[in-house]
Amino acid sequence: MSFSDYNRDLLITFRAIDAIFGKLSADETARLKAQTGAYLDFRRTLEHYYSDYFEFTCRKSCFETGLSACCSFESIIMFFADQVINFLSSDKTEIAGLMRILERPNTSGKCVFLGNTGCMWRVRPISCATFFCDPAKKKVFAEHPEADSILKSLQKQEEEFTWPVKPVLFDEIEKYFIKLGVESPHLYFHKSPGLLQLKARASVTHNAMQR
Repeated sequence: MSFSDYNRDLLITFRAIDAIFGKLSADETARLKAQTGAYLDFRRTLEHYYSDYFEFTCRKSCFETGLSACCSFESIIMFFADQVINFLSSDKTEIAGLMRILERPNTSGKCVFLGNTGCMWRVRPISCATFFCDPAKKKVFAEHPEADSILKSLQKQEEEFTWPVKPVLFDEIEKYFIKLGVESPHLYFHKSPGLLQLKARASVTHNAMQR
């Protein structure tokens, strides 16, 4: 049985990141962790939001029934920085477990990282953490109207780390690893035509404002 291109690309990136961390000094690894501190604070807030408003609905309607609209796909958009941040937040045993999963064909028909108790990542990819399907939002927002405005606020906060109209964490992480010689299919902030156009338009606007 062959491996999917998606999981093959993930394994390439995991191995590349693992190789770099094997060479970095403890001080440099600590510096990278400190760089992600504000983002991890945001992620803790996001996880509290999920547990307060969505966890019961999502678990009952999707996870326990096996009908998940999000984890039933393996082609979730995953950024290079998602993987680096999870490496920084996980222990070696957890990372080794994720890599073993990628080294064998995925026969589940679902996300390769979906385990018996949920996602196996310590810090889930941001596209997973901020995805709430329409039926779940309709139910939760009807019961808790304030949850809608809170989610919109959290989505704006996410842009401070992932929307490259100015220097943002996800872009800076890619830049750092590229300088160290990393090649990866997930370097979207430096390879995706859409994100490159976004950065170019932002640069033109910034330059015009400086004149």
